[in-house]
Amino acid sequence: MKNKKLRIILMISISVISGVLLTSVFSEAVDKPQVRIWVEKDQFFVYEPILVYYEIKNESDSILYLSSYNELTEHFVITDTQGKRYNSHLRGTSMGVDHLKPGETRHGSVDICGLYGIVSIGEYSCYLDIAPPAQFYHPQYERTKSNTIKIKVIEPDGDEKKALNLYSEADKLSWARSKGGGPDPTKKELGFLKYQELVDKYPNSVYAPIALRSAIFVYVYSPEFRKKVFPVCLRLIEDYPNSYYWASGFSHLVGTYEVLKDKDSAIKTMNELIEKHPNTKISERAAYWLKQIEKWEFK
Repeated sequence: MKNKKLRIILMISISVISGVLLTSVFSEAVDKPQVRIWVEKDQFFVYEPILVYYEIKNESDSILYLSSYNELTEHFVITDTQGKRYNSHLRGTSMGVDHLKPGETRHGSVDICGLYGIVSIGEYSCYLDIAPPAQFYHPQYERTKSNTIKIKVIEPDGDEKKALNLYSEADKLSWARSKGGGPDPTKKELGFLKYQELVDKYPNSVYAPIALRSAIFVYVYSPEFRKKVFPVCLRLIEDYPNSYYWASGFSHLVGTYEVLKDKDSAIKTMNELIEKHPNTKISERAAYWLKQIEKWEFK
């Protein structure tokens, strides 16, 4: 009889403790960030970068745990009018956990054209659906969803249409294959030049910075021709400082100097940019890279 009573008391105690623990976990779990997304315009040309901006704010009194930026950008939910869902081209890119303190806010942007392949004419809906990092997951955690925005992708006309046609021609040439199955070096060079022709003819086109970025990729991984990207990187940096691809101009420029082990030329170029563009984001970024180059550390 005593054993039976002891078992009953023990079971009641375990139930009470379990209830307290579950309440505690759930209380922590329902603390979640406030999330909103937006675009600066709701209509974009085909292949134009579609920048979706996001803000994640911790309005609770406790620390919240978020996935890293790389993983976070994979959680946009994008569908077209036919109900087709578009997924990120990059998956499983977890880079750790981000800690969001009470009152803290995170901001960022994602080009869903490039990352999710939103390149077809049509209308799309988009929202950000955040789950906790895997190591903090609990079945009772409520997912955090942002507001939903609408985006329309349209066919360009006028000069923008001409610029897009040039871009398509350059793409075909750059990635043409030879009879042997490998890259066709002659067509590759023609594509490289065609991208730059687009920029010469239509410098104000939305496709101009995209063309420069694409021209960089033609040779940036070709050891014998990599030096060809130097003037293209500089053109992207100096002529399109407000472009989404602007930072990549710097990273590929510095990366090429690193690969070529040309520290002196790298220092010279950064100093020239600082002198030529004082008190601008260009000089600020060049000063940052100058410090890394002087230490020969690249991050």
